Amino acid sequence: MVRLLEVGLIGAVCVAVLAFGGTAASFFALTQVIVIGLGILFVLSGQFSKVTSMRIPIASPLLLLAFVLLQVCPLPVSLAPLFGIATDDLVGESHFTVSMARYQTVSHLLLLVTYLTAFFLTLVLCRDRNAKRRLVIVFVSLGVFEALYGLIQYLTGWQQIFTYVKKYYLEEATGTYVNRNHFAGFLEMILPFAAVLALRCAGLLFRNTLRGTATLRKIASRTELPSLVFWLFLATLLFVALVLSRSRMGIISALVSLVAILALAGTASMPARTRAAVAALFFLGVLGLIVWIGSDPVMSRFETLGQEYNFSGQNRISIWRDTLGLIRHHPLLGTGLGSFSVVYPSVQTVFLTHLVEHAHCDYLEVASELGLPGAILVFGSIFSVLAQTGRQYRKAEESFDRAVSLGCIGSIVAILVHSLADFNLYIPANALAFTVILALAESNGHPAEAPERVESRLSAANKTIKSLMAASCCLVFLQLAAP
Repeated sequence: MVRLLEVGLIGAVCVAVLAFGGTAASFFALTQVIVIGLGILFVLSGQFSKVTSMRIPIASPLLLLAFVLLQVCPLPVSLAPLFGIATDDLVGESHFTVSMARYQTVSHLLLLVTYLTAFFLTLVLCRDRNAKRRLVIVFVSLGVFEALYGLIQYLTGWQQIFTYVKKYYLEEATGTYVNRNHFAGFLEMILPFAAVLALRCAGLLFRNTLRGTATLRKIASRTELPSLVFWLFLATLLFVALVLSRSRMGIISALVSLVAILALAGTASMPARTRAAVAALFFLGVLGLIVWIGSDPVMSRFETLGQEYNFSGQNRISIWRDTLGLIRHHPLLGTGLGSFSVVYPSVQTVFLTHLVEHAHCDYLEVASELGLPGAILVFGSIFSVLAQTGRQYRKAEESFDRAVSLGCIGSIVAILVHSLADFNLYIPANALAFTVILALAESNGHPAEAPERVESRLSAANKTIKSLMAASCCLVFLQLAAP
């Protein structure tokens, strides 16, 4: 059963990433069917009782599901004042919903169920160390494929996604994504894993070596040297492809995550010279490739940074200002998950001839759709996983587990930084990949529980997954019944 879950989950992520980053609803529907089907099959198989000592967070997912379900449930008009909605706007109506775009909220709630199901299935897989190792390797392999695809696009001018001819971003690397920023968002989640595996190989390589020429001879003869070169090459390839996407926040986010990785590796007693050697080799490789390819197009993007981030004119800051107005109008329950593009015109002051689909800041968009309590719940849970993983990764007994924890920290940091000026968490493939990485971090961030607590944990987790399955069925019905 675990092998079926592993193959299915990996297949679902690959389909989402390769099919335009999951932005094509018809393709991502296949991913949803796979993930939710695996969840149903797992619960019905009775295999859950065989998973021991698994700590599963259930409070936050259930609260989030309940919160969004409240947004789409029909409520009596008499309750409207309790939710800050004027009854004058509901004249002639017997019911109302908190969500101002019910169809979009139901659709995004189905996405949320998919992500949460993938989160729990990943936790199950992570009980098998070999399955966890294979999952990480497949993620890195998928990232390398995307990087190579993007490099081919950039270097040859063959701007296609398989048979689809691109219409936008014709001078940048985008891989199988339509948008360069979302391509960069995926690569910045994968890059930390290649980097920490290179650090791990370097730590093994330089362990117990002597100083002087004897050290060089000994290092050259160690079997870890080819592995170090391999992982450094992959990390360099990923970063160069990210740079050639010309995504400014993608580049900045990746650099921040790499700095965080190097700093945390030092707290785990990795010698400074080892970290310095790996960093030097990595950036020398990156510099060499960028100089060979050419850096002028990338530098020109940063030259316009001041023009696009100022407090006058039409830019992201103007959209953020309007979004803050939405948050002020709906601070507690928001406007409904996924409703931003429908509700934003009510406060829109810029790009008046365009449809603004996202706030270009995940924090503000989530706060506008779920309200401040919902945003605190979502991002508080993410920061909690990050903090717990940071506290526990040094205690891992196996070096690969420590490397995976450190890679998860780098990936989460990268997305959290990138989310300040983009909407990667609203791109289905990136959101799904991020969810799986969160589950990897969660599995490494908590030690095994005492046996007496396992049974109650399993029972609660079983009920949670059954609730997710029931919610998904209800959502499909609501989606079909929506006008």
